[in-house]
Amino acid sequence: MAHRTTVAGSAVFGKGGSHAFCTATHMARDASKGTSGPESQHSHSDSATETLAKNKAPVIRRFWKQTTVEERDGKYIVVLDKRPIKTPSGKQVQIPECQKTLAWLIAGEWESQKEVIGSHSLPLTSLVFRSIDGLSDPNVHADVVSKLLKYFQTDSVCLHEKYPQVLVALQQKHYTPIVEWAKIKYGIDVQTTPNMFALRQLPQDVEKLRSVVSGFSSLKLAALEKAVMSAKSLLIGLALVEQHISVEEAALAAQVETSSQTQLWGELENAHDIDNAAIRQILGASACVALGA
Repeated sequence: MAHRTTVAGSAVFGKGGSHAFCTATHMARDASKGTSGPESQHSHSDSATETLAKNKAPVIRRFWKQTTVEERDGKYIVVLDKRPIKTPSGKQVQIPECQKTLAWLIAGEWESQKEVIGSHSLPLTSLVFRSIDGLSDPNVHADVVSKLLKYFQTDSVCLHEKYPQVLVALQQKHYTPIVEWAKIKYGIDVQTTPNMFALRQLPQDVEKLRSVVSGFSSLKLAALEKAVMSAKSLLIGLALVEQHISVEEAALAAQVETSSQTQLWGELENAHDIDNAAIRQILGASACVALGA
């Protein structure tokens, strides 16, 4: 017996990738089947128009009226009218009961879409799709783990400059607590240095982290992957998805160098505001997806 609840007026939580947009494109096409005219009506198109179409993201208009969350056999399904959302490969998205909140957040993303769907306005959905279509494959899972571990060798959190003083103070405030947490949490001896080219982590510590990250579920790994790529730091990403630091703390740690430059030279109008919002949106999506994963 399925239980259905309607979503009303939820907010978009941030930017995501193109996987969800791709699925919206397919669903929009499915929804429009049977409503168009004869195929011949669509066969006359100018070559220049076709070229432009190939090089531009398609404009996808909202094709559903109601977003609902249904409970089916202990799983939560986000439904657009009568259509459960599916990944680009056609797999139905089923959220486990322990992550019921995530199902509601995903539903909120879809309900918040206006007339035109933004290509980066479904970040949570995109991460879930990534976990299902990509990271559920053991080979892809292992490959991503290896790629993320490379960030440990050049981790910004491990680079502690000796000057200017404003940068040193920010590094001590935001980097040092994360380094100390990682040492205790994972039993590793994190190497720090003022010279990026001299930074080398011990092989045994790299393998300890490999063992930890390899044990992450596909969903948690998807969240970590996005966080690490955004923060350019494995340790910041780990501290976030392990719920040691908040989204704001992760963002501040990821922006230490930018913050020091701003304090020294002033803020670049508009540009820094956009960067500040973007990184918090991405890290926020990662934190939500990792919760309970």
